[in-house]
Amino acid sequence: MKMSETTGRQGISPGRGDDLWERLRAIEDKLSLIIEILSPEDSDGPTLDEILGRLVTLIAAQNPMLRRIDLTTGRVLDIQEGRMPRSARPDDKDGADAR
Repeated sequence: MKMSETTGRQGISPGRGDDLWERLRAIEDKLSLIIEILSPEDSDGPTLDEILGRLVTLIAAQNPMLRRIDLTTGRVLDIQEGRMPRSARPDDKDGADAR
């Protein structure tokens, strides 16, 4: 189907339809250029997957310290609320591990 047939059905004259298509093509070219400028090159730093992988590794390495901070925060909260601290509870498994 030719563009003139399509534009004729929609009530757009063939000359005006060609002009519209040229404008749309120019807009597409400009958008493509903007996307190309804003997109990093392949060699510009690590990929998103590499960054996320490194973050997961760093967080996993900090897990013992994070558990200790969580336990300490829980103990402080217990003391402030007048409860027996978590490390003194006989049923507290995390308290025995974090000493």
